[in-house]
Amino acid sequence: MRKPLLPLLLCLLAGVPAALAQAPVAEAPPAAERQAPAEPPPAAQEQPAPAAPARSVEEDLAALRPVLIGKRYLEQARKRLAVQLARLGRSMDDPETWYEDNALVAREFVADVRIMYALEFKDGAQLVSHGMMKGWGMDIERLHQRALANLDRAHGEIAVKPVGKLPWLSVIETEDGYAASRVLLHWRWAELTLKLGDVLVLGMPTRDVVVFTSTLEPDKLAQLQETVETVERHQGRPVTRRLFQWTPQGWQEFDAPLQQPVEQQGEQREQQGGGERKVVDASAKAEADVARQPADAQEGGQPRQEDAGHEHRDQQGNQPLQHRQ
Repeated sequence: MRKPLLPLLLCLLAGVPAALAQAPVAEAPPAAERQAPAEPPPAAQEQPAPAAPARSVEEDLAALRPVLIGKRYLEQARKRLAVQLARLGRSMDDPETWYEDNALVAREFVADVRIMYALEFKDGAQLVSHGMMKGWGMDIERLHQRALANLDRAHGEIAVKPVGKLPWLSVIETEDGYAASRVLLHWRWAELTLKLGDVLVLGMPTRDVVVFTSTLEPDKLAQLQETVETVERHQGRPVTRRLFQWTPQGWQEFDAPLQQPVEQQGEQREQQGGGERKVVDASAKAEADVARQPADAQEGGQPRQEDAGHEHRDQQGNQPLQHRQ
């Protein structure tokens, strides 16, 4: 007989109070402490266990939200869930399908960040399983788009405030659990670039904190990285310590050594251009000197050895410095 789907709660991620989780089966007390149970009244024997409130499919889908989580934390949640499923499925003849239905729905986002999906209700939050998704007649792409639309409608505003002692850093800090999820609303960040510029580098250390900057100065990027690592290490519901950069095509992992301020790139181009001009000028001078030597030889014979040596040193002095191969 196939068991119903388990309520997969966000308490697996330590983000929801444990009181909202399904109560575990209590272990039997030692024999010395066992007492004969009191005979319950007949009416109590016939009372069914309280059932979860019945909701329609549309009510469930209206509560759907995307949740960001780091890859390693997702693996930890899956291991804890697997232990619970194994304990409950020991008495089943064929638990494989049941395990698949209760597996968490997740997809890749960028780098080590993954997207899960949850139903947000006043009495708690429930993670979405593959069995629930199939029951709604949806695939993961339709589920994702519906979750984004719900998030944008309910939590789409990006309230940005500067960090007091580090004014070049801005932070999104919320208590709704969806600060990091707002990173998925790419069009909202495109609007933000109109105010702050095309450069946006951010970190999402936890589900409740996003910190970002609009500069590529190395010292300030180092402070951003340090801030992200500190928050991820000490606050709950962690996501990742990595940094990400906004692009018109989407978010990508930020690689600091490959990034340079625009002003520095311009200076390097000017220096390279100056070096090329020096090489051209030196080559032209050398060709002119070589062409002049036959004429000097015809008029006054071969140049003296010491004069030729001086001329050779002069030409070397005019050549730009080059790296040896």
